[in-house]
Amino acid sequence: MFEISGFDTADVVSLKRLSLAAALKKARELVEDGCRDVQIVDPTGRVHTSFEEQAA
Repeated sequence: MFEISGFDTADVVSLKRLSLAAALKKARELVEDGCRDVQIVDPTGRVHTSFEEQAA
């Protein structure tokens, strides 16, 4: 399970996706919607913050 988190204007956003592709898509959507400090944590615990270039 891939966990996506970030901060919007109201609170912390925390979501889960089954695949890296789905997590990358959601992370990009969060950034486009104005969330900040968006990151993806993969099943091994590795934190990804440079997902925008991977998703392109």
